[in-house]
Amino acid sequence: MRKQDRKHRGHLLPPLLLGLLWLGCVTAANADESVNQQTARRLLEAGQAELAALMLEADLLNYAGEVEFDYLYGQVMYRTGQAGKALFAFERVLMADPEHLDARLLAARISAGRAEVDYARELLQPLQDRPLDEAHRIEYEAVLRAIEQAASNAPMTLRGYVAGGLGGDSNVTSGPDQSSLLIPGLSSTPTDLGTAARDGDLVGSLEAGLSLQKALSETWWLTVDGSVMQAFNRQRKDVIEGYENLNLGVLKRSGNDFFNMSLLAQDYRISHSSYRYTLGGKASWVHAFADNSLLTTYYQQLVFTFPVHSLDNTTRRTVGLLRDVAWGENSALQYGILGGRETAHAADKPQFSFNYFGGSAGLGIPLGARWSVSAAAVYEQRNHLVTDPLHQLVRQDKVASLGLALDYRLADEWHLTQRLTGLRNASNAVLYDYTRNTYSMQIRWEFDHEKD
Repeated sequence: MRKQDRKHRGHLLPPLLLGLLWLGCVTAANADESVNQQTARRLLEAGQAELAALMLEADLLNYAGEVEFDYLYGQVMYRTGQAGKALFAFERVLMADPEHLDARLLAARISAGRAEVDYARELLQPLQDRPLDEAHRIEYEAVLRAIEQAASNAPMTLRGYVAGGLGGDSNVTSGPDQSSLLIPGLSSTPTDLGTAARDGDLVGSLEAGLSLQKALSETWWLTVDGSVMQAFNRQRKDVIEGYENLNLGVLKRSGNDFFNMSLLAQDYRISHSSYRYTLGGKASWVHAFADNSLLTTYYQQLVFTFPVHSLDNTTRRTVGLLRDVAWGENSALQYGILGGRETAHAADKPQFSFNYFGGSAGLGIPLGARWSVSAAAVYEQRNHLVTDPLHQLVRQDKVASLGLALDYRLADEWHLTQRLTGLRNASNAVLYDYTRNTYSMQIRWEFDHEKD
């Protein structure tokens, strides 16, 4: 029995020795990595970069200058949006190990994002003739594109377009289907709507836009945007629409964050006469993520002034959140939410005030070298605050719209676009319950001019 025990122990000895040897190797391999770093690595892999940053800050004084720590620290800083600290960490890695591909590529990407084009190209120069595996080659080409994009951002950029279209509108008056409605506050019998009732027409439009961005410094820009549009109706000349827009703003960049303040103005015309003036401002913050997606938050305040009907004057305040995601060749997705309040200026017209909330989504996909398709959907619900004496109810509107566009690029600067839109305003106040559908074929010329 003892011989058999010794025999069995003899069979167990080699695996035990191998296990101890393996444990010793693992211990030696991790001897220079602290518990904080091991935890931070696991947190980073789990997508909790902010917590990983807290763990690494405790080791920064003792481990800064060591390749593995600096690379891990750079990754964490990059993931938490601290591009400056990340770049400094990757530079320390390259000082100790110039062959570290991942640190070199990330440092170049960050430099391109900060518009430090020459330095980004310098970082990539050693990789020009070097064979790379598939993953590194894809990242190398992506960084090259980022550098070229950054290089194209000249101190002054001028962009614009001119477009003309022809199509049809099922409801140029935005009126209800019925020619008469029972409006309790006006009469006990149906009221004739006359020219306010639903009416379709053949429509055309001419429009143009111009955008200027002027660099004031490496991180400040002046922005100017303007556009004009004039529609033409074949029959209903009394409801021809037109507008002029002007936006003036300043843009500030700080790392991967952009801050914008702008003044907004519009003159909206009906039948060539000013129907409504709009004046206001907008403040927004945009954060750019490493995967080229954007997160935008904004606050907007607009004052609507009606020259002829001053009782309709209101102020609208809106807060919103938008996410933009891009992938592949020119594919893009945008979605967001918004909410706010519109308040009547006239103290005796509280029925014109309402709260609102809603959301939007848009998608654009290329179908080939020249074709692309896009779709957009918007929903907004408006809940008025008090009973409307005209309709003798608390008004509620649910506005939903859907648009589809098919674009064909005739040449580098010329586009032919077909658009189909549908809008449904479902209101418990019958005067405002309507549907409007439009179709148009538009030709558009675009230009993009940049100079030092």
